[in-house]
Amino acid sequence: MGSDPHEPLLEAVTIDPEFALGHLALGVLSHEFGIDDQTSQHLTRARALLANTTTRERQFIDAYEQRVAGDYAPLLAYLLDHPRDVLGVSIAIPTIAFSGAYDVADDAWIALEEMASHFSNDWWYDGMMAFARQDQGRMDEARDLAERSLATEPRGGNAAHAAAHVYLETGNHELGLEWINGWISSAGQDAAHRCHFSWHAALYELSLDDLHAVARRFTRELSPQVVTGARALIDSASLMFRGLTEDFTLPSADADAVLEAAGLPLTQPETPFMAFHCGLGLALVSDISGLQELSAHLNAWEPTPVRSTLLTFTTALIASCEGNASTAADLLLGVHHQLTPIGGSYAQRSVAIDLAISSLCRAGRGVEAAELLESRLARRARPRDEVLLQRARRATAGPSNEN
Repeated sequence: MGSDPHEPLLEAVTIDPEFALGHLALGVLSHEFGIDDQTSQHLTRARALLANTTTRERQFIDAYEQRVAGDYAPLLAYLLDHPRDVLGVSIAIPTIAFSGAYDVADDAWIALEEMASHFSNDWWYDGMMAFARQDQGRMDEARDLAERSLATEPRGGNAAHAAAHVYLETGNHELGLEWINGWISSAGQDAAHRCHFSWHAALYELSLDDLHAVARRFTRELSPQVVTGARALIDSASLMFRGLTEDFTLPSADADAVLEAAGLPLTQPETPFMAFHCGLGLALVSDISGLQELSAHLNAWEPTPVRSTLLTFTTALIASCEGNASTAADLLLGVHHQLTPIGGSYAQRSVAIDLAISSLCRAGRGVEAAELLESRLARRARPRDEVLLQRARRATAGPSNEN
């Protein structure tokens, strides 16, 4: 998570067209982030060059090809033999960059812990462990690991990302905003996924109920003029979607322009993490037919618990777009705890419970919405939730807006 690797990799395979791992890495970027639409071409080129590779390189190329096909076992077997391959580890562990290779997040964190002996006093490993600890709710440990990692390598994106989550989940929004603004403008100014840190900054501002600051941040750092590709969907569109769930608008934001900047086939995602965000993007513009196409696409995936979860989530989005608020709320309340295996962070996935709360209010089920918000406020402070709690208390029982 240092500077963006895409252009240097393109330059590398131009200089050395027989650089098999360079072609593989481009395939990784294409598949995981939608950097381009040439995953199969990159992987085909890497495979065509196998004769020039070592046994380890051949094993890695084969393992990743099978990962793209939906089989994670070869990648995990490869890492047992080569635990210090940080690209392989990064692909397998769910962080800002990858959705991971485990159905249960705790299994990923256990696997990462078991690699500790291979990474003694290593800033990169400390950053990865910091992200794991915050996901486990072990915030003090996460903070210590992130600070230790950043003290050695201030540009370390995984550590910075973990620190951003610690501030958010512990309710230290003002300190988090001050810290992340400083990091973005200094050590993080050339970071890959820099716009994701802008997204985090916007979440602090939203948490503080400073909606004008959120709007300024979007225009300056998350608009289609600034962010393109997959991050436009993952960061820009998802922030706009939060406006639907938390009753605010971004005056300069154009949802269609954001999705155009993403340039992705929203009805045909390749990974669960992208499927989740494609659903948000389609719902943002109330594209019911697109959501139905997405559902059909997911139905063609191999039957797994993750597929079932995504299908339910997509059905909830369709219900919400159709005005069936109570149905949407019930579906979301049943599924939001099952979203962890899609990857990403709790902060990203929490938009599902935010939509459930909003849907409860629209359905006249304000008491239930208030209970959810009170539970969240008991865990950590958030001024915007205080505003939403008042909204919930006003949403008294009555005729819902079901069609």
